[in-house]
Amino acid sequence: MKTLMKKFSLEKISWLFLGLILINFLACTTFSPAYKLGNQAEINKNYDEAIKYYEQALIENPKESVYRLALFRAKASAALNSAEKARKLLAEGKKDEAVAEYKKALAYDPTNRQILEEYRAAAGIKPQPTEKPKEIVVEELVKLKYPPEKLKLKFTDASLKAIFQALGKFSGINFLFDEQFRDLPVTIDLSDLTVEQALNSLCLIGRTFYRVIDERTVIIVPDNPTKRQQYETNAIKTIYLSNINAQDVQNQLVSILRTQYKAPSIIIDKNRNSLTIRDNPRIVALAEKLLRNWDKPKGEVVIDLEIMEVSRRKLQKLGMEFSQSYAGIRYSGGLEQFPADNWLPLQGFDLSKAGNFQITLPSALLQFLETDSDTKIIAQPRLRGVDSEQIKYLVGQRVPIPQTTFSPIAAGGVSQQPIVSYTYEDVGIEVNIKPRLHQEKEVTLEMEVKITSIGGTGIADIPIISTREVKNIIRLKDGETNLLAGLLKDEERKSLKGIVGLKNLPILGGLFSSTDRTVEQTDVILTITPHIIRTMPITDEDRKPLWIDNEALSFATAQAAGAEEIFVPEEEELTPEELAQAGGTSTVNFLPARVELQAGNTFNVNLAVNSPADITSLSLNLNFDPKFLRLREIQKGDVVAQFGDKGSFLQNISPTSGVAVIGFSSPTPTSGVRSGNLATLVFEAVAAGETRVVISSVQALGAQGRPVNLLGGEMEVLIR
Repeated sequence: MKTLMKKFSLEKISWLFLGLILINFLACTTFSPAYKLGNQAEINKNYDEAIKYYEQALIENPKESVYRLALFRAKASAALNSAEKARKLLAEGKKDEAVAEYKKALAYDPTNRQILEEYRAAAGIKPQPTEKPKEIVVEELVKLKYPPEKLKLKFTDASLKAIFQALGKFSGINFLFDEQFRDLPVTIDLSDLTVEQALNSLCLIGRTFYRVIDERTVIIVPDNPTKRQQYETNAIKTIYLSNINAQDVQNQLVSILRTQYKAPSIIIDKNRNSLTIRDNPRIVALAEKLLRNWDKPKGEVVIDLEIMEVSRRKLQKLGMEFSQSYAGIRYSGGLEQFPADNWLPLQGFDLSKAGNFQITLPSALLQFLETDSDTKIIAQPRLRGVDSEQIKYLVGQRVPIPQTTFSPIAAGGVSQQPIVSYTYEDVGIEVNIKPRLHQEKEVTLEMEVKITSIGGTGIADIPIISTREVKNIIRLKDGETNLLAGLLKDEERKSLKGIVGLKNLPILGGLFSSTDRTVEQTDVILTITPHIIRTMPITDEDRKPLWIDNEALSFATAQAAGAEEIFVPEEEELTPEELAQAGGTSTVNFLPARVELQAGNTFNVNLAVNSPADITSLSLNLNFDPKFLRLREIQKGDVVAQFGDKGSFLQNISPTSGVAVIGFSSPTPTSGVRSGNLATLVFEAVAAGETRVVISSVQALGAQGRPVNLLGGEMEVLIR
C-alpha cells in the first residue's frame, strides 16, 4: 500500500512539473508567429504581406490591441507607398497603372484627401463645385434711393454747390451743406454716370465726403479728421477665428487699416479667439475679408523616419598575465618567528645556507578569453505634424549619473564632506523636427536626431554614454526618401603587458606577456521620407487683390465709368471779399500745394492764412512722415512780424513723431489779421517716396474771443 501511494505521488508531481513547463513555454510566446512575420515584412517594406499577416494575427486574437495598431500602421504605410508608386507611374506616362495604384492606396486609407484629389485628377474626374464664399459687405443703416437712369449732365465753370443742387433736382435727393463747406468753380462731365458715381466724383473734386441722413437726404462735409469724427457712421462687428491666434494678427491688421485720420479700434477676446472691430462700414468689411484670407488651416505632413544602428564589440585576451604584487627575497635565518622589533640578531647569522632565504614571486594566470557581442537598434517612428510646428519624439530611459561635491563640515572649515547628487540623462532615440510645407509640393525639414546609448562603465561604475547626433536642414519633395547619415566607425586597440625584457623575446615572449585586443565597429544609417497629407487651401478667390475704396480708387472709377475729363482747378489765394461771398470760410493752406524734388534736397513752403474776419489768435498741429521728410526750421511770417515785439509766436517741432505746433497771438484782442503768410517751413527730403503734409487740427479766435472756423489744407510731396 505504501509503495502504491508513493508511486501515485511521483506521477502526480511529474504531471504537475510538466504542466508548469507548458505554462512557462506559453507565457514566453507572447506574440503569435503571424504577428512576428508581419513585423518582419513591415521592416522590409513589404506592406501587402505585412497586412496579410497582421490580419491573420488579429483573427486569431481579436482582443489584442497590439495587432490592431500594427494593422492600422501597416495600412497607412501601404497607402503612402502606393501613392508614391502612382506618382512615378504618372510621371512616366502610364496613366492606367497610376489610376490602379491610386485606387489601391484609397482602399488602404480612404480618408486621405491628398490621395483622393490626386486620384480624381489622374482619372479625369471633375471635382464637385464648391460654393463660392459670400461677398462680405457691411451695409449702411440707411441707403439712398435714386432713379437708375444714367446722367446726361455737363458743367463748365459752374459752382460746386450749384452742381450738387442740380444733381439733387434730377435724383430727388435733398443736399445739405456743412457750415465749413467751401464752394469753388468746377468743370466736369457727368454723362453716363449713376447718381452715386457722380456724387463720389464731386466729393473727390471738392475734397469732401457725404453722410446719408435718410433715403432722400445727404449732407456734404469737408474732408478733415475733425469732420470725419463728427459725421462718419461706425459699425461694430465681432469676427471669430478658427486657425490663427487673434493676438498674432492684431498689429498687422491695425497697420494695414490705418488711414491718415485714425486707426481702427480693435478689441481681442482670448477665450473666444475673436476680434471686435469698430470703424466705418468700409473698413470693417475690408478687415473681415483680410481675416478670412488669413484664417486658413495649416498643412499637415507625415514623416517616416528609419533609424538603424548596428554595433559589434570583440574583446580578446591571450597570454600570461602577472599579478600586480612585487617580487622579493627575504632572509629568515632559520628563525621560527621574525623579531617583533624588526632587529635581526647576528648570533647564528649564516648566508651560506639556502634554507635561510625566502623568495616571493608574482602570481601568473594563463588566459585564453574571447568576447564577441552584437547590438542592433532598429526604430521606425512615424510622426505626423502641422506646418511650421515642432514635432518631438523621444523613446528611451533616464539614467542616473552620480555627481559628488565636497563641502565643509563646519563653517569656515576644510571642504571634506562628500555630498552625492544625481542628474538624469535621457538615453535612447530623440528626434526634433520642424516641417515647413511649400506650395510646390515640397517640404523643408529643420531636424535634429540624437541617438544615445550606454557604452560601458567608467570610474566607480559611472555609466559612459555614447552619442550620435545629426543636425540638418533639408528640402525634399513629397514622398522623396533621403539618406540623412551613414556613419561608420571602426576602432581597434591592442595592448601588450608582461615582464620587461622577456615579453619581447621571439616565440618565448608569449610565456611572459599577455595581449589585449579590442575591436569596435559601429554603423548608423538614417533615412527620412515626408508625405504631405494636406496643404493650405488657397482658392482663385484668395489670389485676387482686395481693392480699397479710397480717394484714388474713386477717381479711377469715375474715369472708367465714362467721365471724359475731370478738371480740378489749382488752389488760388482768394481775397477776403471773395471768401466772404463764397460762404465766409477761413482757410490755412500750403503754398505751393505740390512739390517734386530729389532726395537730399531742401525746399521752403509758405503757410498762408485767408479769412473774411480778423483772427486774433491761432494754433494748429502739423503732421508729416519722418521717414520721408525732416522739418528743419519754422520761420516767422509777415502776419506775425507786423506785430513787432508785442505779438507772440509759438513753434515746436517733434522730429521723431512727425508733429509740429505753430501759433500766434495778437497784442490787442479787438484787432487781428485776415490774410498773409503765417510761417515759412523749411523741409529736407530724407528718402524717395510719395507723402503728404497735413494740418490735422486748427483752433482760432476772432475779435472779442469769438471762435473762427478754419479749414486746414494739405500738401503733396513727391521725392524721387
